[in-house]
Amino acid sequence: MARINMNETTADIASPWLASNKQDLINKYLQKILPHALLIHGSYGAGQLPLANWLGNSLLCENIEQTNQPCGQCKTCQLLKAQSHPDFVVIDNDDKTIGVDLVRKACQFLEKTAQLGRNKVVMISHCENMTESAANALLKTLEEPTNNSFLLLVCNDMEQLLPTIISRCSKVAITPPQGEQLAQVAVNKQAVHPFSTIAEIAELTDEDVYNDKRQLLQSLARFIHQFDNGVELIEQIQASVHGMRWLQFGFESMFRYHSGWQQALADNPLSETVDGLDAETVFACLNLTMQANRQLKTLTQANKTYTLEVLLVELEQTIRNAA
Repeated sequence: MARINMNETTADIASPWLASNKQDLINKYLQKILPHALLIHGSYGAGQLPLANWLGNSLLCENIEQTNQPCGQCKTCQLLKAQSHPDFVVIDNDDKTIGVDLVRKACQFLEKTAQLGRNKVVMISHCENMTESAANALLKTLEEPTNNSFLLLVCNDMEQLLPTIISRCSKVAITPPQGEQLAQVAVNKQAVHPFSTIAEIAELTDEDVYNDKRQLLQSLARFIHQFDNGVELIEQIQASVHGMRWLQFGFESMFRYHSGWQQALADNPLSETVDGLDAETVFACLNLTMQANRQLKTLTQANKTYTLEVLLVELEQTIRNAA
């Protein structure tokens, strides 16, 4: 069964916005009204995985009734730290497809008796990557839960989940921080702007990710000028889970600039490019990018590369036609 590293993530380090979710979940558990299947969803990086990890730990901690949070000291907590708890299974294929075999094994696991006598927990991260067969295999477990079993589905994009899965889960929505609260966790305060959202937390809290974003925007600026670095730009887009969001951000920033917000391109490599494109051309490029982004969410890797190649051809044609 696939397992993931439970070490701290960026969102673990500073995530005060998860406090209300934690309090609500622990109260329901202690009152014995916590649903057995939870769909924890929000924008990428909002803290779904840390919250699910915390809840899974809470459901297994021997002292949870006294501490209202994982004690970190009991046998269960120590096993979780060592990633060797026999009653906690995590499925995460990262950005790859989650197949039916993994889901069936998870369902079979939940049918067994807990080895340590408390609960059994399965967490499926990136559950939107389940194939249709995998999602259908999960339906019986959702409809006929076994005693003392909990299924935690962690999702970044609910639009990709089957409606039958969504309707059978209790949804836990993470309210993302905005404004000053978001700025508090940002390493680079200058990168925060009036339109900043939790989706940008990766680059706001990690200098390396921020630099990757700048490099991609630099490549986009060169592409707009010369159209000679398409292969490099595609590689950069595919190298990061944030690649298409950054590409879209580039055109959004230029469109905001043309709409009158002069600071939209502050500290942005596209600042020397925007004057060469009018608002209509930028808007057309933005629409093309958004359409490609929607298509990419449902394609295999080979088709993703082809879709990006088509996108760059269309962007080049749009920009050349406007010249």
